[in-house]
Amino acid sequence: MLDSALPENPLWRPARRCPPRLAERYGLDPAATPANQAWALLYEREPELYDRLVEGENLHPRIFAELPIEAVTVLDVGAGSGRLTLPCAARAAEVLALEPAAGLRRELAAKLQRCGIANVRIIAGSDQAIPLPAGSVDVTVSCAAFGADPELGGEQGLAELRRVTRPGGQIFILWPDDPQWFLNRGFSYHAFAGAMETRFRDLQTAKLCAEIFYGEAALEWIRQSGRPILPYSVLGVNAPRDLCRCTVA
Repeated sequence: MLDSALPENPLWRPARRCPPRLAERYGLDPAATPANQAWALLYEREPELYDRLVEGENLHPRIFAELPIEAVTVLDVGAGSGRLTLPCAARAAEVLALEPAAGLRRELAAKLQRCGIANVRIIAGSDQAIPLPAGSVDVTVSCAAFGADPELGGEQGLAELRRVTRPGGQIFILWPDDPQWFLNRGFSYHAFAGAMETRFRDLQTAKLCAEIFYGEAALEWIRQSGRPILPYSVLGVNAPRDLCRCTVA
């Protein structure tokens, strides 16, 4: 079921914050550490831990069905360790994986090699200045990496996304943290129904990710259940079931 209306009381994916345990992991003061600093250290020092986190945060399966990426060139903005890159590569002619963090680029490159995927090109760079010609991609996608905050793209980043996407091509922002910001800029909003949970590869990974990224309530839930599964209702945020999309003029 597709719903194009904003919920009355949405629990959006929260804006990027600094999980206290993540800051402490790198010897930082959680109260005085900017969120981006702690996450940047994770990307560089432990990209495999980040990969284990996002591996458990599965996107709604209907989201991929909505992406018109058959045999076209796709740009994945903030590709990370390949949450979108790999499934897009299975259908697209080519995927350009734009990622500013060297550690995540290495993690993605290793994963592509293990999987034998040859139609992905990893690009070092940010959404503030995408190193691609105008109109060079058919579809641009980004998941939990692009937003209204200038540090996550903002107006300058959105202008870059529009610039590199060909006229008639589309931009998809998956699991947006501020859909209204995108609606105010010509996007439409879509969400898919159905129960969703985080599903980690094993119980050890679930406990580790809950302790570092989600907090004590999530960790206690996993301890009590004895399963590597965590309902999004426990986290108090919207599940990764929605997207904002627009067609480039």
